[in-house]
Amino acid sequence: MTASIPKVTVGVPVYNGHHYLHAALDALLAQDFPDLEVIVADNASTDDSLAIACGYAERDPRVTVHPSTTNRGAAWNFNRTLDLASGRWFKWAACDDICSPSFIRRCVEAFEVAPDSIVLAYPKTVIIDEAGNRVRDFEDGFDLRQPAPHERLAAMLSVRTDYHPVFGLIRTDALRRTQAIGNYVASDVALLVELCLMGEFHEVPERLFLRRIHPGTSVLANPGASERAEWFDPAGGGGARFPFTRLTGEFLRIVAAADLGPAEKARCESAVVRRWAVPYARAMGGELKAAAKRRLGHPVRRSDP
Repeated sequence: MTASIPKVTVGVPVYNGHHYLHAALDALLAQDFPDLEVIVADNASTDDSLAIACGYAERDPRVTVHPSTTNRGAAWNFNRTLDLASGRWFKWAACDDICSPSFIRRCVEAFEVAPDSIVLAYPKTVIIDEAGNRVRDFEDGFDLRQPAPHERLAAMLSVRTDYHPVFGLIRTDALRRTQAIGNYVASDVALLVELCLMGEFHEVPERLFLRRIHPGTSVLANPGASERAEWFDPAGGGGARFPFTRLTGEFLRIVAAADLGPAEKARCESAVVRRWAVPYARAMGGELKAAAKRRLGHPVRRSDP
């Protein structure tokens, strides 16, 4: 280990994660790349999460704990781990997932042998259940090594996935030039769009990321748009009634703000329209239709957004 600044920072945002937090932290501290720091950000948990995290900090100097007296939402809690990071590379780790021992090392190696254009490296995924049993292999399909930003963007938006690469290893300086996690539904997807315009994503071929699916997973615990928006931002609502429309607008905003020439921006805008807006046009139309009904005081069916 280095005696000063670690090469990798792992941010662990936690809210009531005591069921799996032990396993997640054990896996991070057992990495065969020990030059890391683990920042646990507890978002006013009402269970034993904070006490568990503090116990790890007492036993291992690589762990620091940052509590909050108020639950300010997942977006804020994710982003403050980035604000506190000192490593060259950064990784978010959910408190219920497991990283195999070589996860970080293999991602660092991917950076070290790749061209400077790489911004993110992630390993293949295995889905596990509540007890940690292997359920199935998952193909993320985000090995984005195309030379042009519009090519990477088109390839990314063509994949319908769970966007696990957001839990990969990311260049910290690149990540800090993004919006990070926005306070709206599916802002992690927008973040990946922003990163893929900056550079390449490399997939490590080993299955080193174990994604745990259980009833408390954020998507399952917050199945509706309003619930999911509150999870991101309890105070702001996060565009609950227009998730697809909001996300499409965010993609176009990101392209407009990107450090790209006019011709490349136009190609990226075309990719957003062809690979995202057109496939989800019906969903966006449904959102606008439901909003019009609400404005006129008409009943909205349960199936409406």
